[in-house]
Amino acid sequence: MMKTNMMNGTVERRRRWARGALASALAATLALSGCASGTYGDNAAEGGGAAGEGGAAGEGGGAAASAEAVDWDALIDIAGMDFAYSDRDKDASYDTASATKIALSGAGATVEGDGAAVDGSTVTITAAGTYVVSGELADGALVVNAADQDKVQVVLDGATIRHSDGAAFEVQQADKVFITLADGSQNTLADGAAYTLADGEDEPNAVLFSKDDLTINGSGALTVEGNYRHGVNSKDDLVITGGTLTVTAKEDGLRGKDCVKIADGSFTVTAGGDGVKSSNDEDPTRGLVSIDGGTFAMDVQDDGVQAATYLRIAGGEGIVKAADHALRSEVEAAMTGGSFTVEAGGKGVNAETRFTMDGGTLNVTGSEEGIEAEEVIVNDGELNIVASDDGVNAAVAERSDESADAEGSSAASNAAGMSAEGGEPQPQGETPDGNGAPDGNGAPDGSGVPDGAPDGAMPQDGQAPEPPEGFDGQMPDGIMPDLPEGEVPTMPEDGQMPEPPEGFDGQMPERPEGAEGGQMPQGGRGDMADMGGAGGPLGANASEDCLIQVNGGAVTIQAGGDAVDSNGCIEVTGGTLLGVSSGNGDSALDYEYGATITGGAVLLAGSAGMAESFTEGTQPFALVMAQGAAGAEVAVADAAGTTLVDYTAPSAFQCVVVSAPQLAEGDAGTVSVNGTATEFTASTTPTAGGMGGQRGGMRGDFADGEQPQGDGGQGRGFGGRRGGSNAESAQQGEGAQGERAQGQGESAAAGSSAAAGGPQGEVVA
Repeated sequence: MMKTNMMNGTVERRRRWARGALASALAATLALSGCASGTYGDNAAEGGGAAGEGGAAGEGGGAAASAEAVDWDALIDIAGMDFAYSDRDKDASYDTASATKIALSGAGATVEGDGAAVDGSTVTITAAGTYVVSGELADGALVVNAADQDKVQVVLDGATIRHSDGAAFEVQQADKVFITLADGSQNTLADGAAYTLADGEDEPNAVLFSKDDLTINGSGALTVEGNYRHGVNSKDDLVITGGTLTVTAKEDGLRGKDCVKIADGSFTVTAGGDGVKSSNDEDPTRGLVSIDGGTFAMDVQDDGVQAATYLRIAGGEGIVKAADHALRSEVEAAMTGGSFTVEAGGKGVNAETRFTMDGGTLNVTGSEEGIEAEEVIVNDGELNIVASDDGVNAAVAERSDESADAEGSSAASNAAGMSAEGGEPQPQGETPDGNGAPDGNGAPDGSGVPDGAPDGAMPQDGQAPEPPEGFDGQMPDGIMPDLPEGEVPTMPEDGQMPEPPEGFDGQMPERPEGAEGGQMPQGGRGDMADMGGAGGPLGANASEDCLIQVNGGAVTIQAGGDAVDSNGCIEVTGGTLLGVSSGNGDSALDYEYGATITGGAVLLAGSAGMAESFTEGTQPFALVMAQGAAGAEVAVADAAGTTLVDYTAPSAFQCVVVSAPQLAEGDAGTVSVNGTATEFTASTTPTAGGMGGQRGGMRGDFADGEQPQGDGGQGRGFGGRRGGSNAESAQQGEGAQGERAQGQGESAAAGSSAAAGGPQGEVVA
């Protein structure tokens, strides 16, 4: 019944696509003729780019994407960034004898020394120097308003400052302010729920607020209670090299507009917004968060750590719990050291263009998707992922509305968050119902046409373009033929390939003269030979810029959706890649263009109906029909019985993709599930027409037994969260039963026919 329903849906989608394709192409040509692909990556112009192919603009563009192409390279300059700490940043020493002493007392204070004055309950520091502050101020403020070349050190030594209608500690002007937490001291800064601000002003907006560079060092403790908005906010750099900070904030915990750099310290952050944030998206050398050390415990209602340009983790350890993304960068992120455990309502790591892992340990214990970026590169380190949807997802980069400064510094934010078709603002990765986009054009049925729209409509501000004169709603012969007539065959219990429907001769339909495989009529994509399917041309968000690459390290994935999912390519050259996909409409390995393996140990388990294997490589591989329940012990062994790779699968599975460096071409091996062995023969060449065979031909729109065996034979619905019409796959409810919308298995994939291509134990490499 599931496959019948999927087939009927596919037929209807093809008809709708056929009726509207020429009109859509004409409208798209008129509307998008001036648009160019993004410049991020070498293949941006040809392969879909960061923004050109449904990334930030055009067909099925992301819900929160900018309406224009994005020059990602212009947004970030890592070589020009400053990750260093000055000697004075790290030096918490001071001379008590020569320092000015400020003693707080109830509603006022006294000053002993030069450079500071008291006016009622406000203490103002006006000159460079060192100031030691102690005592308690019940309702007042400590203010630094010195010359713009002055460096000021404020030592908090048992100081408590509360201010009911403003910042407790405010830096109005200085070159740089150093807050030193005296050894053994406990200090507190707190504000009220409302500030009294000058007309037209929205600052200060934090308990500890600075308009200039701010450094916190020392070994004492500081409690920050942010009842108005933010806990700590520097409009320039925020640098922390020591101390124990406990921050609660209505909005963000720690903010540094130009950067946040943390060398050491202990941090407990509870925030209604982001935990740690840098927001400067106008300077490619700014907007970074760099963590070199420290211990963290964060529980926040938005992103755990968010960087406008670059998130760098080189050390430190801790736990990050975030309602949205745990670790987020609007452009790029990298991890070279440290050990973090994160739990996220959204992504464990979300970096738009690239996430690179060169070391350290990252445990994503819960997430919607474990890692998402246009490129995910693992060179070293340990990566463990638990995700309700995809484990690792390479998806086209999008410039979201989050990239605008929260204070409104970027005019580009006006265009961000608008869908390409309807102009409705959408949070990234969500749709009006909050359940993930069922269709990039707003259609819940995957047709690309909103409910109530006439057949053949291309939604643009709700209006349908006129079709070309003489167009009768039918596709030209040979472009997208109807499926062969006949009943949809059922899956035989004996595992043998079912008989094809009546009228199907097993041959690929002829293409029109001069047409390239997978080519859209009237100027559609023509550079993707043999990549049609899912009711129309290749998914708008498929891009050769999308890449998942495992070169080393150890990666383990437990996914409710696809374990490893790329809207472009997958490459494995080394390391260890283990994982399982528990979704019936998903697969352990999912890609748009291909998956190659030249090294490394791989064991990926998943369902048979949507299974895919590697498409090529110099290291032999195999896709083996071997099933097991949750908790099953899976081991791959060579002909001599030597275990090459093993894995305890946390979810049930029906087949396994395997490869190991010890295997040579034609080698026999076994996959054992709880001791029951299934033989296989490893090869570097996929078997055409078999499960996991070379991708090509018509993709993904045929039920079991109906796939024409063409250029390689393997096909399925568009892989990836942004496959098809830029849709979030329906992982729950109907999606879990195989009726997945827009391209991620819109119909019973042709891979299903391969799954029926032999009894359990027959191996298709």
